[in-house]
Amino acid sequence: MEKKKKKVNIKVFLRRCLMCGLMLYICYLFIAQQFDLSRLAKEDESLNLQIAEAQREHQELSEQKEAAGTTEHIERVAREKLGYMRPEEKVFIDAKKNQ
Repeated sequence: MEKKKKKVNIKVFLRRCLMCGLMLYICYLFIAQQFDLSRLAKEDESLNLQIAEAQREHQELSEQKEAAGTTEHIERVAREKLGYMRPEEKVFIDAKKNQ
């Protein structure tokens, strides 16, 4: 029995190498794209949290702006920040707190 030697066709060999290289490149692109998508999803989540925080702060500031002109707000600011009180009120000072 005589074994037949297969003649390697250069064109077929190059075509197969090119296809393998192309498949490897496509796999590389797919994996790199998955990493990018994961990173962008984390960034999106972080930005959404920042937006929610900014909206909450905006809501608080809007409520403070609406309450700024009311007499209750003016009275509270006068008591807390300026130390004012009504004439009929009695003020108790804690002696231990001052020492």
